[in-house]
Amino acid sequence: MKDLLNLAWPDILGFFLVFVRVGVIFSIVPFFSAEIIPRRIVAIISFMLSLILLPVVPMAHVNSDNIGVFYILMLLFHEFLVGLCLGLAIDIIFAGIQMAGQLAGFQMGFAIVNVIDPMTGVNAPVTSNFLYIVSFLVFLVLDGHYLLIKGMVESFRLIPIDIALPTQGFLFAPVAYGAKMFIIALKVSAPVIGVLLLVNVAFALVARAVPQMNVFLMSFPIVIIAGLISLIVVLKLLAPVLSISIGHAWRFMVFSMSNF
Repeated sequence: MKDLLNLAWPDILGFFLVFVRVGVIFSIVPFFSAEIIPRRIVAIISFMLSLILLPVVPMAHVNSDNIGVFYILMLLFHEFLVGLCLGLAIDIIFAGIQMAGQLAGFQMGFAIVNVIDPMTGVNAPVTSNFLYIVSFLVFLVLDGHYLLIKGMVESFRLIPIDIALPTQGFLFAPVAYGAKMFIIALKVSAPVIGVLLLVNVAFALVARAVPQMNVFLMSFPIVIIAGLISLIVVLKLLAPVLSISIGHAWRFMVFSMSNF
């Protein structure tokens, strides 16, 4: 019985380390990180996926003959960093979409029209929630969830379970990739901002030409209608923007993992 437990201990440790990496990823990526999703469900999904991935995970770098508390803590820290990096690669895409919705909503006059975001539990503009939900559906249509699972499997090949500390390139990779959030926000919100800028310029010219007209009162419904029409155009841009962003996320994951 003692020999059986000794043989099973490295496998149990390996499964727990895989579970940590997968669990950190699922605790960050959209939908699974939402407050409306019970933590128990996320834990069960992470547990089942870890069981599936365990047979293909290389354990050659785990020294089962010299396992101590410090060694296990180093392994846990290693897996936490890798999972955090992979989770941020996907989460930054949707953070950019949310920022685009905030920019568009501010220009449309929806800055004070906030609702509780069911994903994060905080106040967010209506346009931000709308674009976030639509972009998540588009993400599923573009097989983004397959990319996430593929990234998990590839991560164990490029970064096997080890106690190696990350390099400087790995630590600065998320900072450099974070700029993509602002690029995505500008790409998605540009049509709305551009159209509303032209509408405001037109109202300024009308106010200059006809001072008696109450342009301020007239501008509210027209700005909202123009903004909603622009959002229809934005919805058509979500698919190509997300497709390009998913490609960038995959290259980021490969680059960061190869520089670990």
